[in-house]
Amino acid sequence: MKYRTLFSGCLVALSVAACVKPRVSEVDPFIGTGFHGHTFPGATTPFGLVQLSPDTRTEDWDACSGYHYSDDAILGFSHTHLSGTGCADLGDFLFIPAVGDVVPEIDGKYEIPPLPFSHKNEVALPGYYKVSIPERGVDVTLTATAHTGAHQYTFTGKGKRQILINLVHGMGEPEIHEVSATQISDNEISGTKVQSWWIPRRGVYFNAKFSVPFEKFEKKGDTQVLLTFAEDVKDLTAYVGISMTDEAHAKTNRIMETEDKTFEMIYSEAVMAWNDKLGVIEVEGGSKDLRKVFYTSLYHTMIAPNLISDVDEKPFYSTLSLWDVFRTWAPMQNLINPQLISGMIDSMLESYDRNGILPVWPLAHGETWCMIGYHSIPVIADAWLCGIRTFDGNKALDAMVSSSNQDWTSPGYNKYGYVPSDLYGQAVSETLEMAYDDWCIARMADDLGRKDVADEYYARAKRYENLFDPATRFFRGKDSKGNWVEPFDPLVKTDDFTEAVPWQFRFFVPHDVKGLEDLMGGRENTRAALDSLFTYEALELTDDIVDMTGLIGEYAHGNEPSHYMAFLFTYLDQPEKTQHYVRRILTELYSATPEGISGNEDCGQMSAWYVMAALGISPACPASGEFVLTAPLFKKATVKLGDGKTLTVTADKPEWEYISEVTFNGQKLDKMFITYDELLQGGQLDFKLKEKI
Repeated sequence: MKYRTLFSGCLVALSVAACVKPRVSEVDPFIGTGFHGHTFPGATTPFGLVQLSPDTRTEDWDACSGYHYSDDAILGFSHTHLSGTGCADLGDFLFIPAVGDVVPEIDGKYEIPPLPFSHKNEVALPGYYKVSIPERGVDVTLTATAHTGAHQYTFTGKGKRQILINLVHGMGEPEIHEVSATQISDNEISGTKVQSWWIPRRGVYFNAKFSVPFEKFEKKGDTQVLLTFAEDVKDLTAYVGISMTDEAHAKTNRIMETEDKTFEMIYSEAVMAWNDKLGVIEVEGGSKDLRKVFYTSLYHTMIAPNLISDVDEKPFYSTLSLWDVFRTWAPMQNLINPQLISGMIDSMLESYDRNGILPVWPLAHGETWCMIGYHSIPVIADAWLCGIRTFDGNKALDAMVSSSNQDWTSPGYNKYGYVPSDLYGQAVSETLEMAYDDWCIARMADDLGRKDVADEYYARAKRYENLFDPATRFFRGKDSKGNWVEPFDPLVKTDDFTEAVPWQFRFFVPHDVKGLEDLMGGRENTRAALDSLFTYEALELTDDIVDMTGLIGEYAHGNEPSHYMAFLFTYLDQPEKTQHYVRRILTELYSATPEGISGNEDCGQMSAWYVMAALGISPACPASGEFVLTAPLFKKATVKLGDGKTLTVTADKPEWEYISEVTFNGQKLDKMFITYDELLQGGQLDFKLKEKI
């Protein structure tokens, strides 16, 4: 109770940052809301269904999260948002407060002009968002539970108090199949929307209860609800339960999570949830901004996936950006949150039982079929190989094998040994990523003693060789007759590559570096080629690719295909170059500003890369069982591992970027790698650093 009183006082005094526990106060949700980060600043809980946040736009590529820092007007406040994706959707049920006669009827619908605001009147922290809009005479404060958004409106202007609800609001241009709203009582309403956009026929439902009765309930054109309250209402709170099942479950979610609780109680619970999650890693040292970037990154790794099941159902996770998060986010969660990974895999296998294929990029109860490869597989294999055994390994392996052989996930791949460019798009990227996925299947089959499967998939994992051109030493498109696609320019984006030019896929063979060396003509050639990735700067790119950002030479940290390539130097026995470029990426391509993420956040992958690299332990090749060591950014970090053990990482001179020596539990390491098995023992990982090589 003292804890709740403390936070109640904070909210009343509008001095939240000064009162909350340190981890929450060191997070800045505005980081990533500028440039192309595509994050949102609103209120959510760890992995919750609800993300209650202001919307400032719905169209163009930088509207994917609904909010962009460059905007100066708010359209309203909606209940679901995507965090850092490159595609737009969600933004369900927009609430717009109004004071006085500012809601004219136009063409049978009400319209409220966008609410002008200033960033100086905004506050955002995990689980909390507030904005003052003096021109309209209203302050808006938001918080959330897992399935419910809590709105608090303070009216200061004169005139009727109104809430306009846009039932069909959303990001992009959704096709609406069904929409309805019903008055339940004088302070409760519910509603339904079924739409198609990123996925077909997504249904979402709400139930809203208000702290004071409304005087009038009006529907306009079946797409809007206008609620009018008495003119003397100063404070109005709305509790809006959300469900992906039906309106009854939306009400159940709201009641079970918020009934008999004040707004302040709900917020204090959100803060406690975030402090608990963010406390999994305690860092010491570093500047205020450095700590802000670190804890905001950790925060961003805990927004997705989303628990879309209702409170009375078995947990089910969706919003799985698998093409992105298999690289660093999932291996990180294996260490610090294996229960989450276990729940995700249960959801993946349940999806397989329903649909006959493992998820590719699921959203809500549907499948977007977005991106390439079949990256449920490295998530499952890496979890299994690092000891997460809460699921049936043989059943999972059967699902992996079946999914890898279906036309959707392997177009032409099995027939030709590569994806032919004249038959399918993104053919080179598809081939390279599926070869890696095949290797993951082989690794898990090996562990399960299924030698026939392992042998088959180790052979398939070599298929990347089929698209390597020894003349250019690049991976290139090949047609179904075995001819190279012409013309070829490594700086030109073609349909053969996914969100990249050939440079960014030149080294994507994380599972077989020795094989790549052989193709390149030996180690020296491979080193020279990798050097050129980071040093070659084109005078003018011949194709404008919005995803190719965060450049160091042709290395593009703003998109995932590049994310493992700085670590490749260590595999080539040049760890000092890995250490140099990782430190450059950490310090040059992340910052404590709205533009502080150099590309789409992608449901936690960009941030997970930062967190792990800042700790000095990065998974370059998930399912390999090893991490590459680099110089930590902090003097000390204490990591709570998922099994209850603790890993402490220290660095004597964290301002320096090169490693002189590493010891683990007092034993000197003779290489710049450490394994999952070693890390899961817990203990002490100590770095001695040096300023120069």
